[in-house]
Amino acid sequence: MKISQILDKIDERQLFVPTFQREYVWKRKNAKDLIKDYPTGTMLTWETSNPPELKGDHKYDPRQGAVKLILDGQQRITTLYMLMTNMIPPYYQEHEIRHDIRGLYVNVESRELEYFKKTIMEKIRCGSILLTSFKVKFDTGM
Repeated sequence: MKISQILDKIDERQLFVPTFQREYVWKRKNAKDLIKDYPTGTMLTWETSNPPELKGDHKYDPRQGAVKLILDGQQRITTLYMLMTNMIPPYYQEHEIRHDIRGLYVNVESRELEYFKKTIMEKIRCGSILLTSFKVKFDTGM
């Protein structure tokens, strides 16, 4: 499944995180490492028509049919969602995110990943691109 499809499933309320999953605990270093190594790894989901309690404000309705729950890969998926959409995924609220990892930039000259530093990046604004600009790159493999 493409990263964009995973993000779309989250937005379409078809992919959820059960409450028994641990909270989001990744820090900026984890996010940078994930992007540097390209987002690889596995995602384990459980498709069920009888889900346990879900994180977030969505309440399961049996008329939805089967939904998928993220059992493994939640930290990576949440990180990619936050970096690529610049939003908190619907299964979390802002106050539940201990370390906000959004705002990661790619310096197109050095290819280094950096978090926004106002005093430095305002001077080189044209040489850095917000990571969300690369959504197409991850989808097409360019």
